[in-house]
Amino acid sequence: MTNNSYPLVSVAIITYNQKEYLRECIESILLQNYPNLQIVVADDCSSDGTQDLLLRYSQQYPNVFTLKLSEKNLGITANSNLAHFACRGKYIFWMGGDDLMLPGKIAKQVEYMENNPDCTLCYHNLDVFDSATKKNLYYFNHLKKQKINGTIREIIRFRTFNGACSTVVRKDKTPKEGFNELIPVASDWLYWVDTLANGGNIKYIDEVLGKYRRHDNNITKKTKCLSQVDIDHLNTCNIIIGKYPQYISEALYAYAEILFHLRKKLDYKKIVCFSLGANFRIRKAIALGVFLLSFGIIKV
Repeated sequence: MTNNSYPLVSVAIITYNQKEYLRECIESILLQNYPNLQIVVADDCSSDGTQDLLLRYSQQYPNVFTLKLSEKNLGITANSNLAHFACRGKYIFWMGGDDLMLPGKIAKQVEYMENNPDCTLCYHNLDVFDSATKKNLYYFNHLKKQKINGTIREIIRFRTFNGACSTVVRKDKTPKEGFNELIPVASDWLYWVDTLANGGNIKYIDEVLGKYRRHDNNITKKTKCLSQVDIDHLNTCNIIIGKYPQYISEALYAYAEILFHLRKKLDYKKIVCFSLGANFRIRKAIALGVFLLSFGIIKV
């Protein structure tokens, strides 16, 4: 790209009580070698001084920062929508307030998107590190089967193989309604699905261009009981089946995979009964599909 051909990029940061990490996150963005940035930060009524920190950044970089500072707690999905609708760029990069960009990330992904107009969603590998020790724990896409290119079918079937903070999307492909607020916490999967439903492909860059921080407050941390993230993923399957019936086989595959991974948390039948908020016809289809895809192991 020439100096005059840098499309506006929006970096959307979602944060809540992450002041201890947020400065490092923001600095990793400001240090990018990309000259045309809008940094959108949606803060969900933090009580740790996060908003004061953001106001100082906004005063220092008034033409870069767009702040959405809530006066009451909205929850993750509603807060994400504040950021989504404030983004003006051709491309949206998504970040948590504790995530980090590595040098050259934005320029590399934008160049790829500009050279591949069929690409709607582009992601890369991540260094997953321990917040306390700073040591690498593993790489997000360390297995060959996790390095996926494809279409909406793959994002439904294999779910969130793309780390959210590795992902950039074309703004004109994102859903007009933004994130679906029926999914209160883990709404990013459905957001990717709705984005790809508007056309285009998923492309993977096999480089580590960002860092994902592991700490006690991660919403994706493993638990021994059914979590809101688990419920959201099950209900996302229900929504996909109702909204995109042409992809029912992919959604049923994802449903069976989720149930299999929940086998130690709850009885299968209880999980299915709990999650099915769809109509009777959809419930019957899901029950049959889960039974077949699990080779009869899951009986509903």
